[in-house]
Formats: sequence, structure tokens, C-alpha cells
Amino acid sequence: MTAPRLPLTLLLAVTSLLSACRSDPAAPTPARTDTRLSVPATPTPTEATATPKLTDLTATYPGGTQPRTLALDKSVPLILVHGLGGWGRDEGLGLRYWGGLLDVQADLRAQGYTVYTASLGPVSSNWDRAAELYAQIRGGCVDYGAAHAQTHGHAQKDTKKCYAGFYPGWDATRPVNLLGHSMGGQTARLLVKLLDDGDAANRASGGLFSGGRAGWVRSVMTVSSPNSGSPAADTLQDAIPMFKNLILAFASSVGGLDPENFVYDFDLNQWGLSRAAGESFTSYNTRVFNSGIWKSRDQAAYDLSVDGSAALNTYVGRSRTTKYFSWETNATSPGLLSGWHYPNLTMNAVLSPIAYPYAWPLKPGLGNIGGRSPGGIGYDSSWWANDGIVPNRSMNAPLGQSSAAYTGQLTAPGGWYRLGRVDGYDHIDITGNLSFRDVKAFYRHQAAFLAGQ
Repeated sequence: MTAPRLPLTLLLAVTSLLSACRSDPAAPTPARTDTRLSVPATPTPTEATATPKLTDLTATYPGGTQPRTLALDKSVPLILVHGLGGWGRDEGLGLRYWGGLLDVQADLRAQGYTVYTASLGPVSSNWDRAAELYAQIRGGCVDYGAAHAQTHGHAQKDTKKCYAGFYPGWDATRPVNLLGHSMGGQTARLLVKLLDDGDAANRASGGLFSGGRAGWVRSVMTVSSPNSGSPAADTLQDAIPMFKNLILAFASSVGGLDPENFVYDFDLNQWGLSRAAGESFTSYNTRVFNSGIWKSRDQAAYDLSVDGSAALNTYVGRSRTTKYFSWETNATSPGLLSGWHYPNLTMNAVLSPIAYPYAWPLKPGLGNIGGRSPGGIGYDSSWWANDGIVPNRSMNAPLGQSSAAYTGQLTAPGGWYRLGRVDGYDHIDITGNLSFRDVKAFYRHQAAFLAGQ
């Protein structure tokens, strides 16, 4: 049965290789020509593809239909948790992670919701980010746990990360909702685990690690989150250039002709990697990515890999007192002959080379990933549809965990509900960044949904 497919596979391999090697002036390129932002041109698809789909964000009601009646409790704080490469409201020279040139937090507050935006280490591990998120919500100084800090070789506390708290009265009778984009979804889930159960190795540090805080988070909603990781982060050789280009793309978009204007902090003081007074963004960026943090597993590249995510999922499990919801984003379309998934023309140029399905002898992209992760997790065609960084298969409940499509039914703590897919929006589009699409309607619908849970 495989013989008839051999000529097609060989043809795709040859045409893909020629396309990847040629200089194509029509290929998408970054808006800014800067040698520090190194993004290869994306080849032209070697076959016809299905017509790309585009979701109307004004219709992105969970379950697909607008609820007729909904009692909304807008007093329950909604905490927005950014993903990889993200930043806080006092960075970015007015560019918002949540909304781009617009402002999702301000828009939701204008609708009467209580909303806060977290600012976490953009390339830190989920553990360190969860500790930072806890301190920002409740107030106090960040404590990463003595055992954790000793194991990974960084400071236990950071006196520069002390906060008044978004919600100092936070407890089980006054819970919060967490909405995480990308890695922010993983961070939110880990925070719930530590609130519920603490951590045996770090329990002596007290605080977050003592546990006993079940019910402090009413719901977690993940958007475009790699809940089972992404093959794009399986090796440091793949992950580090991706991280660099993503952050430099943000810098270029906000800095205009000079990305050195990017007011950005990697928040790695625990590693001794603070940005020096007057230090250029390029120097700071280079110093971080050449540092010893990447020799540890206490960083984003490992946590976002498929194997790292599997380890995280084993540890985190599922809370019995919190509800879980997830949205997918997709910006690829299948080839009509091979079924490989090709990036839509609207996909950001930084992401397209990651998504493109390169044929042998080139290394596969997300759109035709195969084989296994370094730890042995297998990839098949169910991993091909993606948003430029994360396969759609990874955006819902972790592999091996149960979930249900949400169709308007009553939801229960401990349950995971799949809310739908946003087509035509890549991993960054859904935040309103780089492409600067208006995403306010999407987040209004999600805030309303969570307020009704």
C-alpha cells in the first residue's frame, strides 16, 4: 500500500529542497532588516493546499453559541498570564502583550471586570514563573524554594521582586481566574498544583510550597498553550534561535528603526542576569542567551519541549477544585496530496519557517513532524496542524488526560473542557501583537464565560 506514495514523497522532497535553497524575492521577510533578527525565507508550498479558514473573533463564544442568560460575577479577579518572551505593562514603550497597540486589560476593565496583568520571567521555567505569579497576586517577595534554588544553582529569593499584591485578600472564599497564553497556561496549572499540594522538597520554605490552598483558583483557561509541549523546543539547537527571533521581533516592532529602544527585562535576577544601567538591548539579549541558565533544566526551553512538558504534567496532575478550559489557534492548511500542513500566507514570518513541512533530506518542520522526541514520545500526522509554534494536538488537555468538548453543559471542578479552535490566527496573532489584529472581542467573550462559572 505504500508503493504508490513513493513518487509523491520523492517529488515533494526534491521540490521542497529546491524551494528551500533558492533565493525567493516573494518569500515573506521581517519588516525590519537587522542582522540580529535571523529568519530564513519560507519556501513556496510544493503542492496545492486547502483553502485557509478564518474565524470571526466576534463569534468566539465558548461552545460556539452566545449564551442567552448568564449571571456574571465580575468581581472575581481575572489574571492575565503571558507566555514565552512576554513582558509587563511598564515595558514595551506602550506596546501591550495583551492587545498590541490596543489594551485588552483596559478594555475588560471598561466592561466592569476586575483584571490584572502579570509580568513573569519571559524565558524562566514554569516553576520560577509560578513563584513570581503567586507573589504578584498575593503580595510579598518572590521565594523560589530553598531546595529548588540549590538544585538549579540560583538564588532562593529576589528582593527586587517584591509586590504589594493584586489581591492581598486572596483565599478560597475569594478566588481568582487565570487566563494564560502559550507558556502562561502551563505556569497557571503549576501554580494551582503548588497552591493545592505544596511541594515536599521545598515545604520547609513555607509560603506557596506549604500547600493547603485548594480552591484559590476557580478556573484556568489556556489559549494556544503547549500543554503537551512542542517539538519546536525539543532541542536547544532549535529552541534558542526561536526564542531569540521571537523576542527580537517584539523589539523591532516596538523600537521602530532601533530595537535598542525596547524597554525589556528578562527578570533573571535570581541567576545574576540583571540588565545593567545603560546596557543596550542587544548586549543584554546576547548575554542572557550565552549564559549558563541553558545548561540547567530550570528554563523555558526544557519546559516547552515535549519531554519537559510530559514531566511537568506528571507532577502537576489535575486539581479537584479548579475547572480547566482550553482554546486552540491554527494558522496552517493541509496539502491536498500529502496532508502535510503548510503555513498560511498570513502567518508571521518569524513563525513560518518553524511551521513549514520540509521534505527529506531536510529536517521536518511542525507541519510534517515525525519520529520521536528525545525521550521517546512518538509524533504522527495528528501533530501536524499548528499555529507556528505549537501543534493543535498539544493545546488541550495533556496527553493521556481526559477532556470533553464544551457545548453549553454544566461544568465541574476537576474537568477539562475544550472550547474550540480559532482558525487563521497564529501563535502571536491571538495576543494582538506583531500583526496588530484587534482581539478585544475574543477576550471579552472569555472574560464573560469565566465570570459565569
